[in-house]
Amino acid sequence: MTPPRFLRLWCSLLMFGLLLPTRAGAQAQVPAASPGWSGTAGAAPVVFPKYAGGEELEVLPLPILFVSYDDGFYVDLFRAGAYIWGSDDKKKGVSIAFEPRLGFHASDGPRLAGMATRRGSLSGGPTFDWEGDAGALSLAYFYDLSNASHGGYVDVLLSRPLVHDDLWDASGTIELARLDSKIVNYYFGVPSSEATPTRPLYEPGATTNVTLWFTGQRNLTKRYALMFGANVMRLGAEAADSPIVERRYVPLVYLGIGINL
Repeated sequence: MTPPRFLRLWCSLLMFGLLLPTRAGAQAQVPAASPGWSGTAGAAPVVFPKYAGGEELEVLPLPILFVSYDDGFYVDLFRAGAYIWGSDDKKKGVSIAFEPRLGFHASDGPRLAGMATRRGSLSGGPTFDWEGDAGALSLAYFYDLSNASHGGYVDVLLSRPLVHDDLWDASGTIELARLDSKIVNYYFGVPSSEATPTRPLYEPGATTNVTLWFTGQRNLTKRYALMFGANVMRLGAEAADSPIVERRYVPLVYLGIGINL
């Protein structure tokens, strides 16, 4: 997906988050009790491949949001949602959430030459979030709402705070995403109409991607913070074995400035 389309997709997600405000982190957290906005909102250059499995990187300025509003709405980096139920102790909650997914154009890499565009998509579905003393868990099911792949996936996030004080706030997360065959085939498959001598027919099945996250911020003042984050996703075998994949490990890095709300 070209940068303008990615920005339109992300802006749609951001608009949802602003109209139905939110809560933060690449981690599972249930809503806070304090009224109004909380968290950190900023922007940063984000470095990531042009498509999942592609070698060439690109840099886009994007909003970096870890914010929530009251007890219901949140933007959690690339996830936005609204809680529809929460326990009295605020340790458990059920929400409806949304996430974007990148597609690609034939111009995004040499192995894609002559292939049809794979559209980016917006997926959504229910999540169950639980927070304890040792960390947090989020279990979700997302389905393609934009009629691109017509597929779905189960997503599990396990998070643990690494440091939390007046200056530093950082956490580590492991994410497991079980993608069904429709998603994997749409983004990593090669139909007979696109097969070539160097790009054979490929019809993958379901697969599991594993992503390690590190996200956080360093408070420069009470108002401003340096926001940073990085992840690396290991494509599951069915995706990694695709003839269009140039690298199995997919990185993402950002570093920017935010405002503490």
